Amino acid sequence: YSAFQIPAGFLATIFGGRILFGGSIGLCALLTLLTPICARRGPGSLIYLRILEGLCSSCVYPSLYAVWSKWEPKNNKSALVTFSFSGAYFGTFIIMLLGGVIAADWSWEWIFYLSGISALVWAVVWFLVTVESPSTYQNISDEEVIYIEEDMGKAISQNDTVPWKAIFTSLPVWAIIAAHFGTNWAIYTMFSELPTFVVESLDFPVDTAGLLSALPWLLLAISVYLAGIISDKLVEKYPTLYVRKLIMAISFTIIASSFLLIALLDASNRVLIVMGVIIVMGASGPAWASAGVNQLDIAGRYAAVLMGISNSIGSTPGFLAPMITGYIVENSHLKHEWNIIFIISIVICVLALGCYLCFAAGELQPWALNNNDEYQAVLNYPVSSRDFNERSVLNANNNDHLTDRLIVE
Repeated sequence: YSAFQIPAGFLATIFGGRILFGGSIGLCALLTLLTPICARRGPGSLIYLRILEGLCSSCVYPSLYAVWSKWEPKNNKSALVTFSFSGAYFGTFIIMLLGGVIAADWSWEWIFYLSGISALVWAVVWFLVTVESPSTYQNISDEEVIYIEEDMGKAISQNDTVPWKAIFTSLPVWAIIAAHFGTNWAIYTMFSELPTFVVESLDFPVDTAGLLSALPWLLLAISVYLAGIISDKLVEKYPTLYVRKLIMAISFTIIASSFLLIALLDASNRVLIVMGVIIVMGASGPAWASAGVNQLDIAGRYAAVLMGISNSIGSTPGFLAPMITGYIVENSHLKHEWNIIFIISIVICVLALGCYLCFAAGELQPWALNNNDEYQAVLNYPVSSRDFNERSVLNANNNDHLTDRLIVE
């Protein structure tokens, strides 16, 4: 999943996000349906299937950013993007909440069958109702097309290239990567280790642990969307960079403080510790809303590429956190061993916040506005030459229509 993020972002930028986004989820759905069959054939088949799922799912977030780079109006950017983020977290909450019930009442295979079928149905609907850009959507008014596209840069044309060097040497890019890594460290640490910690160290029953492991995801889904709405309201009055840094600072301060609370409390204070865990997850939502939307702020049409780079590094806690935890926590019943993990998380959050506050930016960067000859072409291919030409013509026609209307009025 981590390894293929950058190629996925490049492909989404070159070919457009719609097909890659829907196709990746559709392929993941098919592979999910095959999970019970591969599991019965042995661990080798199952591991191979999981590798394929990682490859397919690596396209989801970069291609989603390619979609949003064409569809998000400036004044509604945060709310729309974070609403799509919240769906991922809400889906995790649902399957963690109902997975045990499905396995107990039907069989464990149905967890994968229901998930795969629902995702496959979604993919079919996606391809039936979506188009690549507003200007190619027939059931949209001229005014709405202009509203969506008026603050966007020009679409990527056949002569454009990806400014790799400028992106990789941009401090605002690395500020986003640091924030992305810190946020995912908090999320993945709780996601991968919470069930074991709750059962082994806090001595909760397994069925209760399932509910406790699901609740933080619901709060995360809600908080990331609310943070998006609040961000849009604040951006109307204050500079974008100020809003992004403010929300990030509040979010990481709460995350670090909650980790500290969890580390200081004795295992007998189970309720307070669980509350701290839920707060960590909930506070991660605004951080993701800030860093996630900030990629569109500074990268514009190259948001998919930036998301690929950011998520490639930002998703490494998904395997680093369990590895480090397994090395440090030799006896999962002893809470003082878990405290080391929580302290490491505090340090990572503080460093990530410091990097973001120092180097983040709030406006389109020069490399996102222009293409100079110094950038080496990797592959010259239009995202959609038809889309680009149609949009240019349509925008010109829309401006003529609006001018005529104003003269008549």
